[in-house]
Amino acid sequence: MNAEKGWTTQFHVGPVRNYRESVHEELGPASGADVSTQDVDIEGSLDYFLNRFDGEFQTVIYALDPTHYPTIATLARVFPSVNVGPAWWFNDSPFGIEEHLEYVGTVSLLANSPGMVSDSRKLLSYGSRFEMFRRSLANVLGRQVSRGQVPMEIARDVASEVAYDRPREVYSF
Repeated sequence: MNAEKGWTTQFHVGPVRNYRESVHEELGPASGADVSTQDVDIEGSLDYFLNRFDGEFQTVIYALDPTHYPTIATLARVFPSVNVGPAWWFNDSPFGIEEHLEYVGTVSLLANSPGMVSDSRKLLSYGSRFEMFRRSLANVLGRQVSRGQVPMEIARDVASEVAYDRPREVYSF
């Protein structure tokens, strides 16, 4: 059905929801009592799905724990329709975003990043989260330019691609 609708499939890997029972009981679900885990079999769990629907639609995999980046980045190299989702949840900070972009850019092409998306229900922070992402992306690209790894013209193109073109493509905006 996702292929018929042109929808992007998204997987969020690693959260353990409502871990602190007293907070969950007092405040309800999604109230900040969540933790992350490394104990996730990403490649084994997605093997059938990725092979069955290979290339039929875009898939984005978000990792809650940065130790999952290697697995997801290599899955994205093997399956061109798979994307490493942006730094998410506990990693959605300038440090986490830059670490994520640096890693993804060493294993895959940074220009293949699907950019930033948000499911934020905090409307007042919506724009600032995208601004934080764009600034973090500029920091990563600026360091690559200063080290001589990427020419300035290419860095400009990558910034535009990741901040605007790729999200439109991957998420069908």
